[in-house]
Amino acid sequence: MIKQYTFILLCMLFFSAHGTAQTRHTFEIGKHDFFLDGKPFQIISGEMHYARVPRPYWRDRLKKARAMGLNTICTYMFWNAHEPVEGRYNFKDNLDLKEFCKEAAEEGLWIILRPGPYTCAEWDLGGLPSWLLKNEHVVLRSADTAYLPHTLRFLDRAVQEFKNSQITNGGNILMVQVENEYGEYGSDKGYLNAIKQTLRDAGVTVPLFNCDWPGKDNYDRGHIDGVMPSINFGGQAQRNFETFSRYAPDVPRFNSEFWTGWFDYWGGKHEVHAAKEKLADFKWMIDNGVSVNLYMFHGGTSNGFFSGANGSDSYFTPYITSYDYDAPLSESGEPNDKFLAFRNVILQKYPDLKLPPLPAATPKIAIPEFQLYPVASLKENLPSPRLFGRPQNMEALDQDYGMILYAHDLVGQFTGELQIKRVMDRAIVYLDGKKIGILDRRLNQSTINVNSGTGKHRLEILVEALGRVNFGSAIDHERKGITEGVYLNGTELKGWEHYPLPLQNISSFKPSAVHAGYPEFYQGRFSISKKGDTFLDTRNLDNGLLWLNGKMIGRYWMIGPQQTLYIPGCWLKTGTNDVSVLELGNPAKFSISGLKEQVWATKADPSLLNRRKGQALHLKAEQLVQHGILEDKAGWQDIRFKSVIEGRYICLESMSAYRQSACTAIAELRLVDASGKEIPRERYTIVYADSEETETDNGLAGLLIDNQSTTNWQTRQENKGIDQPHQVVIDLGGVTGIGGFKYLPVPDGRKGRPKDYNFYVSLKNFNFK
Repeated sequence: MIKQYTFILLCMLFFSAHGTAQTRHTFEIGKHDFFLDGKPFQIISGEMHYARVPRPYWRDRLKKARAMGLNTICTYMFWNAHEPVEGRYNFKDNLDLKEFCKEAAEEGLWIILRPGPYTCAEWDLGGLPSWLLKNEHVVLRSADTAYLPHTLRFLDRAVQEFKNSQITNGGNILMVQVENEYGEYGSDKGYLNAIKQTLRDAGVTVPLFNCDWPGKDNYDRGHIDGVMPSINFGGQAQRNFETFSRYAPDVPRFNSEFWTGWFDYWGGKHEVHAAKEKLADFKWMIDNGVSVNLYMFHGGTSNGFFSGANGSDSYFTPYITSYDYDAPLSESGEPNDKFLAFRNVILQKYPDLKLPPLPAATPKIAIPEFQLYPVASLKENLPSPRLFGRPQNMEALDQDYGMILYAHDLVGQFTGELQIKRVMDRAIVYLDGKKIGILDRRLNQSTINVNSGTGKHRLEILVEALGRVNFGSAIDHERKGITEGVYLNGTELKGWEHYPLPLQNISSFKPSAVHAGYPEFYQGRFSISKKGDTFLDTRNLDNGLLWLNGKMIGRYWMIGPQQTLYIPGCWLKTGTNDVSVLELGNPAKFSISGLKEQVWATKADPSLLNRRKGQALHLKAEQLVQHGILEDKAGWQDIRFKSVIEGRYICLESMSAYRQSACTAIAELRLVDASGKEIPRERYTIVYADSEETETDNGLAGLLIDNQSTTNWQTRQENKGIDQPHQVVIDLGGVTGIGGFKYLPVPDGRKGRPKDYNFYVSLKNFNFK
């Protein structure tokens, strides 16, 4: 069998040299193996999204994939990039899928294509176009008639772009995915079958597959006939495939996403996952003939406004511009220790495999510090207003990204509590031309006190969209701007001017006077004699958006972890280059330089913590529902109470941890009702956590409810002098019958898996002092 697999891998060199036009290949799914040209074939793939990599660099990245030992590239199609406006399609330039497949074929790489329509991928709204949300009642990822016809039309159009690139037509596409991780989301099989049938009717003739997290529940909800199941995970490969084989015994083992790193959010610590953390699982799969796709092999960059977010109604973490992902190939295309370690594993299994050499490293250049000068005020470059009684969201105004300014005029006293219901996502509030505060969805902020005398007043609210949630049921409610009205002391304010500011093209903005407190455009220039990649150092700036030569690069924010923006050399000009920024904050100084390396640094925001300074929880008088012991093992644990308890607030208290750890770490926590059904996590709000690690790890308590098994609440490390017990308090959003809870331990038991626990329930919030 090893010789057969080796032959198939070696034949890729023939494929690279001779191309698809001269040799017609076949690909099939057997009972236990994939078959290429009738022989068993182990897929060793790497994820790389063509939309996240500059087109001139595609070839370089593909060559490096081959040099690492990969035989396949897996890629998403992002619907919102390909159809930004309903009915207007874009498959050109950086979105030219045909060319991407052609270049991959020329480098000896097969393709696994994931056309969605939903992709997740830390991409805005999971790849779904925001114009779908103009319909207030649309149910995304379902057979809803307000959603499904749009989906099927896009898929039909998308297939026309790649159907000639399928292996059945002499191309290099081996398989096409149906939806994405759907069993983790829903169970609408009519929706899935409609996608499958549309793909087939449009001309997809290669095998279809779907992917999901391991577990029979996900399989039962997301599997349909004629579509091969596969599983995604970041560790415990052998255990996951043992589980998989019990409910899907007659298909090849395919780890369709092996998470090589993780994504970063604003205000969090840069995710770093050492090669040794991933190597044993990767080696087990390679050695046992399991097919695998490294997610990511190369992450690239979410340029423009395409970065998504994780969150729900009460939890929100928008992602940074970089999609480095701590992948084997860095954001700028440089191999790292994971690249070398994974390549060594492949070569150990296939010692006769002749790999091409690595391409020469892309040159890196430094750019001396240059100044930025004010050129235009956002306030002086507003479009003509649109008038509505109540504030309208961006989508209702056919705006997809950027900012929107709302203005309201009133006469009289303006004093009391001003409430913006559901800030989406960050609002700068001005009264009579003066900035009076910021309301931030990340911090669950919605009210600000105002105090102004009698007379004429003008209230202005500038709302910035930070990225739509791309995972979970919150996607249906990700309309941006002001979505539920503005209230003064409980009375709704009506009569609003709307100034949409999509900001995707700033060439029309005219020079103007500066308005103190309002965002301003600044511009600077630098000259180069030779092109090369660079990283624009934004550490002198505060918070805003940056353009290079008119191209939107992305967001910068001094809170980190990203302190530099990657600039591919292919986007620079020999001679003069223009940099524009829209600064929203208070910079230290207005200057930028270009570095040869990325800079990661997080300036922890104490506002993100779920415990105020000096706050302590007192539980002596509270209702102790259950005392017990949690098991020291991987996988979900289901704990039921002797009777159903009515309550709104719960407290899980870790009294001790295994291995005598002073820390507590929990990956996920769910509450269940009387019937054992999960109370939707989207209703939860973290009220309190006695300790959260933000220095050496990302350990915020909100990670308990983010539905990501690879993240966790982590109390501060033992050397910080904080010992057991540890508590977390959750508001369930309303009084309900609580029948128990489900708990997912962290995969690594050394981090502080709780052992003895107390569980409290209360109708009202707990006693804090």
